[in-house]
Amino acid sequence: MSIMIYILRCMLMLLVTWAGVRLIGKKSIVEMTSYDFAAIMLLTTIAAEPLVFKIASKATVGVFSTIVGTLIIGNLSLRKFFYNLDSKPTIIIVEGKIIDKELKRTRMNVPLLLSELRNKGYQNVSDIKYAIIEPSGKLSVIAKSQVSPVTPKEMGIPTAPVNLSFPLIIDGIVDDNNLSFLNKDRKWLIDQLQAFEVGNFNEVILAQYDSSGQLFVNVKNKQLKIPNIF
Repeated sequence: MSIMIYILRCMLMLLVTWAGVRLIGKKSIVEMTSYDFAAIMLLTTIAAEPLVFKIASKATVGVFSTIVGTLIIGNLSLRKFFYNLDSKPTIIIVEGKIIDKELKRTRMNVPLLLSELRNKGYQNVSDIKYAIIEPSGKLSVIAKSQVSPVTPKEMGIPTAPVNLSFPLIIDGIVDDNNLSFLNKDRKWLIDQLQAFEVGNFNEVILAQYDSSGQLFVNVKNKQLKIPNIF
């Protein structure tokens, strides 16, 4: 009975620690400051206190219980309902304008944002079309067309507008919000899928509408040739 209570305690503290790390902020994963690192170290120490036993067998059970809990969370993360449970992508710059509310929500300040942009090769916020904090905590940057890496601005080459690529179907689930944003509907989407020999939404693992107006469709269970990588 005591072993079962200990296993449950390990599972509980794993969830508490995970929640605590997420609450500290995405920037802790992107670029840990000294206080971020200190907070995480303290958090793990506090979380471990209820798990401390002098009996080696119980400590071993605790280690394996934590591993099992981590594997369970990893498997749950593959389920549809879990996709946005951990965290959603957060847009913090739109058309060269910092979204102050979203920046604060991600626990990132302006100096750290500027540092991350410089690491991506961008000096000016005004050069950024979109900046997005991904669920992994990494910063993705979509530059305006005039300052993209190809440097059409310097070469005097006219450029097409840059925009986001919009997921319309993920694992058979249609994103009606994105369809509405693009002034499209499900009938239009079904018509487009017919060109890919897709009969219903459940057959699609990902359908993405890119900035050039092209629809990319990835069908489930389609056999693909995979090269060897050494």
